[in-house]
Amino acid sequence: MPFKQNNKTPDALWRKRSRPLLIAAGLPEAVIDDERRWRYLLDHGVDDFHTGWTPQEITMQQVADMLSLLAAHYGNEADFELLRTLRRRSDEN
Repeated sequence: MPFKQNNKTPDALWRKRSRPLLIAAGLPEAVIDDERRWRYLLDHGVDDFHTGWTPQEITMQQVADMLSLLAAHYGNEADFELLRTLRRRSDEN
């Protein structure tokens, strides 16, 4: 069975290309660069325990930017808790 490198997956390549935009949208580099932490954040939409980052600490502009980036890559109907968390924040204002 061939070995598949995580850094060659479409998702990893997208994160690498979108890294400056994701950072500008408030995500820590350590989360963007780590596949396991990235997937955990997408799936659970909660704080990153290593950096202390939380979706509650970013600005509303960053919420909108992050929603746009994630929806463009994963689709508007993607079933990730992070998307639901960001949408709730967006709807609050």
